[in-house]
Amino acid sequence: SYAQFNDSLVARFNRGDFRGVEAFGSAALKQLEPAGSLARQLASLQPQTGRITGTQVLGGRGRSHEFDWQGEKQHLRVVLVSSAPGVLDDYFISDFVAQPRAQAAPLPTDNPGRSALDQAVQRAATLYFQHPGAVGLSLAVAWRGRQYFYNYGAVARGGALPTAATYYNPGSIAKTFVTTLLAQAVADHKVQLTDDIRRYLPGAYPNLEYQGRPVRLVDLANHTSGLPTSAPIYPKALGDSLRHLDVASQVAYYNHYSADSLLRDAHRWQLGTQPGTTYRYNGNAMKLLQLIMERVYQQPYEQLLARYYGAAPYRLAGTKRVLTAAEQARFATGYADNGQPVLFPTYTGYWGGPNLNSTPADLLRYARVQLAERAPAVRLAHQRTWGAAPGFGLGLGWMLNTDADGDRLVYHNGHAPGFNARCVLYPGQDLALVLLVNDNISQSRLDDFTRLLKQELPQAAVAAGPAK
Repeated sequence: SYAQFNDSLVARFNRGDFRGVEAFGSAALKQLEPAGSLARQLASLQPQTGRITGTQVLGGRGRSHEFDWQGEKQHLRVVLVSSAPGVLDDYFISDFVAQPRAQAAPLPTDNPGRSALDQAVQRAATLYFQHPGAVGLSLAVAWRGRQYFYNYGAVARGGALPTAATYYNPGSIAKTFVTTLLAQAVADHKVQLTDDIRRYLPGAYPNLEYQGRPVRLVDLANHTSGLPTSAPIYPKALGDSLRHLDVASQVAYYNHYSADSLLRDAHRWQLGTQPGTTYRYNGNAMKLLQLIMERVYQQPYEQLLARYYGAAPYRLAGTKRVLTAAEQARFATGYADNGQPVLFPTYTGYWGGPNLNSTPADLLRYARVQLAERAPAVRLAHQRTWGAAPGFGLGLGWMLNTDADGDRLVYHNGHAPGFNARCVLYPGQDLALVLLVNDNISQSRLDDFTRLLKQELPQAAVAAGPAK
């Protein structure tokens, strides 16, 4: 049974046999992450939880089986995605579960608490704010043709409540802006997804192929290019000297990493796998795709954002990479893992990859256009290019899966210094959720927040309150 399978995992966790837990991983899990990833995560969690002294079944839906691992110091929500007991196809682990010593402090919010939807959001937010590192949270919901905004906590410790106009950095959700631009370039007959990327690069790059197979545009967009995944690596002496500079000086240095710098480094890249075969999340690939889109449209990234996303059907007037002074005043303060405030850097070069700043209101507009799937570019961006349905896969940038209820979801997460974000679309349920927080506690807590809220929405359907 799954209860017995869970018990065997707990026993291995308690005796420190983290590789023994990972050994239950299926071929599907091995495609999703490098070997050792689960073992390292469990090893980092054990000092926080202590010994697991008991477990409780939280529920089971389809292939997902949820358990509360009750530790001496902390509880964990553990979701086992499994096709059969003893087989681990995927997993989700977070502290998004009732904690034994959580403080029930008053939580600032604009949630009116009247409707079933309001109350479902409140339950999820209460779980989220059990963690002392949580500061502020904004949730934007589009559901059945209406939209709702909920805000909690503060834009900075001791500060005001966030609003739908508060600026956050949504991290890698920005990558979907670049990949949707690629889909638009296909719709505009400027490129084809199967084009060799070297067609759009200046000079010769014989290194950007593997055993005669070139890297294609689609391989950049779905993280299967085989390119090195890391940002530029600086010599240790240089890195040490940069750490002694203030943040503004560090950013100024990194912003010198230009398109020419990226192209120069690309001459030295070596492919680790055959393009189009192996998924490995890849920031370098997205930076190169951004550069190619600039060359295809003969416009810099900022102008492409304004041209394509500032116009219909998106009309994102406030979404941009560089903010004005007035817009910076509306920017939430991000907080690092250690709880210290982070001065968020504005990268304008290619060191940090595709990035932008936006608000809950703008990101919900973006999500609603994506949810509707009316635009040809959006439909193309949501088509599978890697991975077999109904399991995990990739469109163009967007991640695709089927949840425990059998419902199709299209999503992307985001992480930046001081911020985490999640945008998830359920086209079959006419539901979009955009969740933004100004902390770096854990991305999985946002995943659990949206998963729990979606599960409770059918019960909230009858009594949903007025749109806000």
